[in-house]
Amino acid sequence: MKQTTGLDDRKKESFKIFDDIAGTYDPLNRVLSMGIDVRWRNKMTSLLPKKAGLRILDLATGTADVPLTLIKDPRVTQIRGIDMSQGMIDIGKVKIKEKNLQEKIVLDIDNGCDLKEADKSWDVTTVSFGIRNFPDCSQGLMEMNRVLVDGGQCMIMEFSLPTNSIIRAFYLFYFRRVLPFIGNLFSGHGDAYSYLNKTVEEFPYGEDFLALMRKAGFKEVKAYPLTFGIATIYTGIK
Repeated sequence: MKQTTGLDDRKKESFKIFDDIAGTYDPLNRVLSMGIDVRWRNKMTSLLPKKAGLRILDLATGTADVPLTLIKDPRVTQIRGIDMSQGMIDIGKVKIKEKNLQEKIVLDIDNGCDLKEADKSWDVTTVSFGIRNFPDCSQGLMEMNRVLVDGGQCMIMEFSLPTNSIIRAFYLFYFRRVLPFIGNLFSGHGDAYSYLNKTVEEFPYGEDFLALMRKAGFKEVKAYPLTFGIATIYTGIK
């Protein structure tokens, strides 16, 4: 039996951390990522299936940055974003209303490891920088597979570790020292960004994550490294 760690226990209630930092999450994210997250979401859009009328389920949707990006693509007709954090969802709903997209994007509270969605009900499932916070990553992948139509596509964007030793050293210094200090200071939370850093370093990436996707039932799995490999987009087909 796998022994649980303190980090495993915190993942079960990680949504409470996001409730606490919801008010500062968006501006801090822009600063800490230096705006590169916008480019990454555009890359995710470019990897959407080449067909019209796409219906997308976005897990760990947070403040709806991913739905607000994907909906710009004319192939996308409907997006449902789900998250366990009410604070993040509330902010996302305001952003959606400001752009008058309530008819196309709907946000709800739901658990990515135990989705309320029916089998084979979505064309695409997505999650960005959230699956590492799932209490059971493999269960989340199986749920994403279950709710996809046959031939549907899963897309996961998550932090990873660069293979280049020099870039990796700078990246880890930033992630271990700079990001937690700034994030914790300006969010007003004691250790939210320290926790988020730890979840990145212990999470499987690259071929290890592709193996988890295959085990969950996905075929044609691929990895697209972003910005020297500090993040990766993974895709798979049901």
